Amino acid sequence: MIAILYQELKDIINADKYYQINIDLVRNEYGDQSIQLANSYLNYAEFLSNVYKFNSGMEALEKAFLIIAKEQPSKGKDLADYYTYKGDLIARKPVASQNIFTFKQQKKQNLNEAISLYTNGLDALYKPNEKMEIGKLTVDNCLSFLNCLGLLKAVADSYLELADLEKEERTATYARALDNALNYYNVIGKLVQRARMEISSDESKLQLATLESSTFSKTIETAYLAYDYSQDEQYLDLAFQSAEQMKSSAVFDKISNDLAQENSLIPDTLLELESKLNSTISTFNEKLFEEQSKDSADSELIAEYNDKIFEASKNRDELNHLLEEEYPDYYNLKYSVSMLSVTDVQNKLKKNEAIIEYAINQTDTTSELFTFLITKDHKFFTSQKISSEMQRSFEYMFHFMTTPNFLFTHNEDSKQYCQAANDMYTLLLQPFQYALKNMNLIIIPDGKLNYIAFDGLLKSLPDTSQVIDFSKLDYLIRDFNINYANSANIYFKNSHSKRQLKNHTLAFAPLYASEKFELSNASYTLMPLPGVQKEVDAISKTVKTDVYRGSEATEENFRKFSQEYDILHLAMHAYINDSLPAFSRLAFSPMPETPNEPLDKDGWLNTADIYNLNLRNAKLTVLSACNTGVGKMQKGEGLMSLSRGFLYAGCPSIVVSLWEVEDQAGTEIMTSFYKNLKKGKTKDEALRLAKIEYLDHSNSRLAHPHYWMSFKSIGDNSPLYTSYDIYFFGILILLILIFSIDQILRIKKARQKRQAL
Repeated sequence: MIAILYQELKDIINADKYYQINIDLVRNEYGDQSIQLANSYLNYAEFLSNVYKFNSGMEALEKAFLIIAKEQPSKGKDLADYYTYKGDLIARKPVASQNIFTFKQQKKQNLNEAISLYTNGLDALYKPNEKMEIGKLTVDNCLSFLNCLGLLKAVADSYLELADLEKEERTATYARALDNALNYYNVIGKLVQRARMEISSDESKLQLATLESSTFSKTIETAYLAYDYSQDEQYLDLAFQSAEQMKSSAVFDKISNDLAQENSLIPDTLLELESKLNSTISTFNEKLFEEQSKDSADSELIAEYNDKIFEASKNRDELNHLLEEEYPDYYNLKYSVSMLSVTDVQNKLKKNEAIIEYAINQTDTTSELFTFLITKDHKFFTSQKISSEMQRSFEYMFHFMTTPNFLFTHNEDSKQYCQAANDMYTLLLQPFQYALKNMNLIIIPDGKLNYIAFDGLLKSLPDTSQVIDFSKLDYLIRDFNINYANSANIYFKNSHSKRQLKNHTLAFAPLYASEKFELSNASYTLMPLPGVQKEVDAISKTVKTDVYRGSEATEENFRKFSQEYDILHLAMHAYINDSLPAFSRLAFSPMPETPNEPLDKDGWLNTADIYNLNLRNAKLTVLSACNTGVGKMQKGEGLMSLSRGFLYAGCPSIVVSLWEVEDQAGTEIMTSFYKNLKKGKTKDEALRLAKIEYLDHSNSRLAHPHYWMSFKSIGDNSPLYTSYDIYFFGILILLILIFSIDQILRIKKARQKRQAL
């Protein structure tokens, strides 16, 4: 509409003019009593509310209501829209009073009236003859699921705003308003999670997660206020579980599915059918994406692919209903939404482990950082405002680590990095420094923190009057083993899996010859990566490795053999699709183009493909690739990238590079990493020792963070090899035992000789 365009351009006069023109056109076309005219009045009322013409907006609303009430006297989507718009108008209506007491009283009255209108809207969305019960809302008994969510969110937000009016007094009314808000946020969370189970594609799940994330962010904020007021640990648990749900929903179902399969809760035929339907949806989504990306897309093919996706999705929905009815144990385990409590996490942690989970609440005007620190014996829940200066420190730190111009770093740039890295340490870890002493850290980042290598945080500043020596800085990694997890629930789900150790590595190192290709209407070149050949050679000298290189490093061979190895090492190009993360991809050796080439042999392994692989025999995947880990940051799911696909496919641990690794540095660190693994070190300690060894043997230039900080360890942290120390102590105990037996025999013989004399 022209009116909306003018509104976007902030041209209020012309926007108002064209809204009224639209109303006249709709009246002439559909009549004075048409629902179309009522909707035009509703849209006009929303516009008037947004430009603070509240009285005129109320008049437009009442005109809409007179029409709607004749068609939908008690139930209907349009009636619900009327209540929604009216509630929004009254909630936003400014209060003209200089007296703070009068202002608060009038604002409370407006908010309570808005809540009443939103509740009427919910009642209007209930199907006929259904009695409204907020706690029992479902997709089936609500006329519009998304509208129900919107109204529930409006009620919860209004209660939170009521609590804010009482924040200074902190009365019982304040606590009651917080509890009311939390009750509604909980209902929204459960509704959204239920809907996620019935969605076909993982990309769609992420889209719904975006809707869900604002609710969980508000839940954390509200629960923190309630916890700060009462110190009741139920609010701590609620906030922690909400943070977990934001991060884990996209992959949690699949891990539960793996456990269900291991427990043989369902016939293999149904599992095969489920896998086939998932694969079909993934394959045709990829075909659809490729076709739509072309300049001259084939509309018939697009229609065909959409039909295939629709049919497979419909069949999968029917299968899910069958599973729910006939195999409830499997269904409940696969679609479990139960989350660990803080106490559950404490019981699972070792004495020397600390989980630090972050949740960022970002609004248009402010950013707030919530931190959960959990150890075996302690738990902390804090809130900090993120200043604009701190946000600039983050941006600078990330740019400094990842810039391709790192060779031209000046000393002033280095000083600024040191300040930024120390600022980030001050925000993220310094408040807990005493509780973290001698601990192994498990970092669960959120949002942009996914892009930060915590290794490079500086506990103290160097002497900035001197030239900065990168090899001598007080990096966090010098004092802590640092592991990462997508969520505590995913971390502990994977940690409980028992896998047979074979200590056999599968490595892929394609040879590229500057092949050109197009991806999403952009041109790319597969530049040669000479360093990866040296890398896999060095690794194969350290651990038992089967290497596929050159023309053998194909996607087909990876699909064929990946289930037979415990360690998968992929040294290759990766391309990240920031618009559609499910189509980020790894570049295996290019294959000669042939007509109708199957997608599983085209040389590209994308995230959607990986999700449908069976990698439950693998214990570690190393993605030593160009730009592997930097995917699109989806609100509610954190960093969506290829690494998440391997976790989803059943591999419990991933080592991933956050940016393109320099050949020599990458080879040295990876070689040392595998040597440390073979000594029986945990994955995070093996990586930490490899990085420290690199730092200790590098000059300041080669110790630049870009060279060594890229790799991060994610997920299950258990060792892959038996420690040499065990063999040493075993031999020592055996020698002591032999010596003891020898001494006993000597003493016995001596006694016998004395007795004979």
